[in-house]
Amino acid sequence: MSDYFIEFAGQKYPTDVQGFLKNRLSWSADLGRHMASLDHVVLTDEHWEIIHYFREYYEDYNIPPPMRMVMRVFKKAFGEENANSRYLLQLFPEGATKAASKFGGLPKPKNCK
Repeated sequence: MSDYFIEFAGQKYPTDVQGFLKNRLSWSADLGRHMASLDHVVLTDEHWEIIHYFREYYEDYNIPPPMRMVMRVFKKAFGEENANSRYLLQLFPEGATKAASKFGGLPKPKNCK
């Protein structure tokens, strides 16, 4: 077993040192909420819209979506005024790509520290 793990609902989920799941197939929405709470984030509908988009994109392409694609989806879902990087940073202070991947049970993106 991994040296790092998250305990949730009586189970241990192996992670890397930053808390990204080692096995993305073990993810559930409840586990994602718990992972976010460990980082002091309460997930809202806006967070989930982005997280679900990241998961769908990852399933299709095996990489997180480019930020321009995220912004396009975000603009459709939440309007022009919220489709900007400042609003995303309010939702995900660590960065949208990193946090949405982490809370969505996806591997750590290659370009994130």
